[in-house]
Amino acid sequence: MKQTRCFFYLLVLALVAGGCAPVSGPAQTNELPQAPPGAEDDLQESSYYHYTRSELHKRQGEYDKALTSLLKAVENDPASSFLKKELIALYLHKKETSKALETAQNLVALEPEDTDSLLILGKMRQMLNQESEAKDIYQKVLQLNPDQENIYLILGRMHMDSGNTDEAFRLYTKMAERFPDSYAAHFFLGRIHTIKKNPEYAEKEFLKTLELNPPLVEPRFELITIYQNPVTPKTAPKIVRLYKEILEIDSNNIRAALELPLFYHNHGNKKEAATLLAEMGEKSLQNRGITIITAREFIGSKRYKDASVVFTGMLKGAPRDSTLHYLAGISFDSLKQTKKAIKHFLKVAPDSEHYKKTIVHIAFSYSENDQKEKAIAFLEAKHQELPQDIDIIMYLGSFYEEGQHYEKAIALLHKGIAISDTNTALIFRLGIIQDKSGEREACIESMKRVIELEPTNANALNYLGYTYAEMGENLAMAEELVSRALVIKPEDGFITDSLGWIYYKKGLISKAVATLEKAADLTEFDPVITEHLGDAYREDNRLKKALEAYKKARSKSTGSNPGLDTKIKLLEQRLNAPQ
Repeated sequence: MKQTRCFFYLLVLALVAGGCAPVSGPAQTNELPQAPPGAEDDLQESSYYHYTRSELHKRQGEYDKALTSLLKAVENDPASSFLKKELIALYLHKKETSKALETAQNLVALEPEDTDSLLILGKMRQMLNQESEAKDIYQKVLQLNPDQENIYLILGRMHMDSGNTDEAFRLYTKMAERFPDSYAAHFFLGRIHTIKKNPEYAEKEFLKTLELNPPLVEPRFELITIYQNPVTPKTAPKIVRLYKEILEIDSNNIRAALELPLFYHNHGNKKEAATLLAEMGEKSLQNRGITIITAREFIGSKRYKDASVVFTGMLKGAPRDSTLHYLAGISFDSLKQTKKAIKHFLKVAPDSEHYKKTIVHIAFSYSENDQKEKAIAFLEAKHQELPQDIDIIMYLGSFYEEGQHYEKAIALLHKGIAISDTNTALIFRLGIIQDKSGEREACIESMKRVIELEPTNANALNYLGYTYAEMGENLAMAEELVSRALVIKPEDGFITDSLGWIYYKKGLISKAVATLEKAADLTEFDPVITEHLGDAYREDNRLKKALEAYKKARSKSTGSNPGLDTKIKLLEQRLNAPQ
């Protein structure tokens, strides 16, 4: 077990520490400040005195005082690289990165060929994402001391991350030559060959990695990837052998424990696959981490087909596990296999943390399959089961709204508000449906209530302001409301449109045009906003621009818009009329 992790432990040390972090030990040229001989008064002004004061302050958590003392120590002994390294560490602890960098630069200026100092500066450059400068520093370190194995790893990885695989390959090749027993060098050479689509060379390097360090797991996964592209009668036994070797090395390797039965399933040995997956299902009852990792491995990476096989297989060993049913449902839902998805969702127990999410999934699954009334009936049944549940009320209200059952939606939302009278989401939704059903005054009161409860609710501020603008009433109040919303969401195109429309209603056409142009740009020419812009152009007597905006709005629209069609027709007639 410990051996399987040592490879990556080494890499972490190489990439994170690697001799690059500020050190707190004697430098090569300047060791710990020594107490000078002489009078006690002289001692109190020495670098040694201030350094020890700094250390005492640090131990007591007084980092500001520690910094003051350390700066005095450096002032008394400006040539001490040790003190400068301590100062860098203290600046970093206090998150004063720019001062730490300045000190590191001074340190290198003091000792331009000291590799420890260069490594500190290199790490600082990395921390500040100054990759090019960091690479140059690490390259200089290797020129000064080519025996620093970890610097090859750091620099090579930086080149790989920036896409310069040729330079990384050169470094790792040199590393392998200089350090013949370096399995890390061969591993990364294999990675680069894989990137360059040279599977034969990649295989050779990964096999060499295992020759140098047989207990490693990751090179085996890399070899499996090579042998799977494509799977042949020759490579299939190698794949199975490698998975088994991984499990012998690390019996708790969940990735291998899942990928092996999945490989069996996809290549004709479904009986063995079923046995292994059922065992994983049983184990998952005692170790919930298995389920979490499985979900991340398959659903998180959108391997939905494989996920459906794995989770249904695990359910054979844990048939009543709600989490596995939920994840199986998600897998089938993502594959658009609605009936299978619903079958699993329905088996999620009410006491499961996933229960309410399955209710939503089932309702939307019905709706997406043109069974909207069935979705509503299902949510109604769940509402009867959990009458106090606000989420279900919200979703059922949305389905009522979508089906234009406005009276039912309003009654239901009033019921929800009676349960939770400060729930701004419910009240806001109620206002929207009231507006759709023609109850504009009720809508206004609902929006005012939302703003009363939540003065920074930009959506409610905008909705109420736009409503006033549409009515042509309270335009000063409308402008104030929408302006407040824009302070909260300054780059919101729809709120910007509301302000532009208010200017239009107030007859401030130039301001309306400028604001609506911005709104159209922010929303990538939303059809309603673009039509508003056309109205403003028309009012400004910019008829060609108005026609262009109207036609753009028509091209962006998905449904019919007789009013817009009429505007286009009349404007074309006006432009084509004899002058």
